[in-house]
Amino acid sequence: MWLLYLLLSVLFCKVGGSMPIAQDLYGEVTSPLYPKPYPNNFETTTVITVPTGYRVKLVFWQFDLEPSEDCFYDYVKISADKKTLGRFCGQLGSPLGNPPGEKEFISEGNKMLLTFHTDFSNEENGTIMFYKGFLAYYQAVDLDECASQQNTLEKNPQPLCQHLCHNYVGGYFCSCRPGYELQKDGHSCQVECSSELYTEPSGYVSSLEYPRPYPPDLRCNFPWQAFTNIHGRGGGALLGDRWILTAAHTLYPKEHNAQANASIDVFLGHINVEEITKLANHPVRRVSIHPDYRQDESHNFEGDIALLELENSVTLGPNLLPICLPDNETFYDSGLMGYVSGFGIMEERIANNLRFVRLPVANRGLCEAWLKGKNRNDVFSQNMFCAGDPTLKQDACQGDSGGVFAVRDPNTDRWVATGIVSWGIGCSRGYGFYTKLLNYVDWIKKEMEEEG
Repeated sequence: MWLLYLLLSVLFCKVGGSMPIAQDLYGEVTSPLYPKPYPNNFETTTVITVPTGYRVKLVFWQFDLEPSEDCFYDYVKISADKKTLGRFCGQLGSPLGNPPGEKEFISEGNKMLLTFHTDFSNEENGTIMFYKGFLAYYQAVDLDECASQQNTLEKNPQPLCQHLCHNYVGGYFCSCRPGYELQKDGHSCQVECSSELYTEPSGYVSSLEYPRPYPPDLRCNFPWQAFTNIHGRGGGALLGDRWILTAAHTLYPKEHNAQANASIDVFLGHINVEEITKLANHPVRRVSIHPDYRQDESHNFEGDIALLELENSVTLGPNLLPICLPDNETFYDSGLMGYVSGFGIMEERIANNLRFVRLPVANRGLCEAWLKGKNRNDVFSQNMFCAGDPTLKQDACQGDSGGVFAVRDPNTDRWVATGIVSWGIGCSRGYGFYTKLLNYVDWIKKEMEEEG
């Protein structure tokens, strides 16, 4: 027997040695030679690992180690998650030492370490004592990552899931609130203009999750958006690096004695009115109004398109990028979703931040029938299209005029301006009407190629 003890001491005396256990869902751990007495001068660490998504639960069924004060001589030390869960010695049911009793030890992660240490002898009053050691059982228990996320936020400022966490046996998954998309990392959420958008029932242009502040790192920042102040607030879109596309009626309003030399203020590069006006006002070199536009015909918005050539080219960047022009009729298919953005009226108040709304291209016949039911004589020509849905109560409004109807091209992943916010009957009371840009692409290119 002593020869066997000596051999075991030689084999296992190295401090820091470990004995990994396969990733089973349950099992047992014992001291060497259990239930026979364990060897002297011995130390080893057993590493218990269960599959990811589980925690380790350990209980002792048998425990018989030499007792000592503070368990200085022989002991079992349990650690997990870089913390010591306890150091134990003595016998179950005995007041001597520090036996573990019936306590359950549970890790936070999927690993637990059990270190078994013995000194050079087991003697008591000159008598050699024989201790059996221990028998412990472990099992994998489901880790509720979603609950642990709430408990560890103070330690780890980056939660497992940025929005919603869902636990299942052996793991978890993340999801996002409406209007956001789960990113490739499987944890974070960001706004995507191609995703679904839900707005308040007021029907005005609104940012995501209004009235709460718009989310940080907002991808729907519409970097082509221009803020104009001519005869009041208006919008526009950047073409190239020195042209602003807008509606002619923002420069020459209907039934308004507008002067050709009216002040034109153009601001770019921000989604907040206060901040964007702190940036440089871009002087306008030349104004081009489409020849079909008639300021004196209040119910005819034919040719409602204009171009503003800036004195100087702008520096493009993440917050300032041009939008593309359409090249085919598929951008006007009924039901195709697009975005309208602007700094206009929202709930009868002037917006301080850029707002946006997602609208479908509407069926032309439905728009014509709707107009007829209003007993109006407004011109709805082939150079216009309509968008929205009277049942959704979503629309652009005053102050959004000149902004564009933007659609993402699925083939090129580029944003395309298919229309200009032109006219409507009130706000959110039906369909909105837009200048059909496909019919004016040749005129736009011709004007942009001309030297002023």
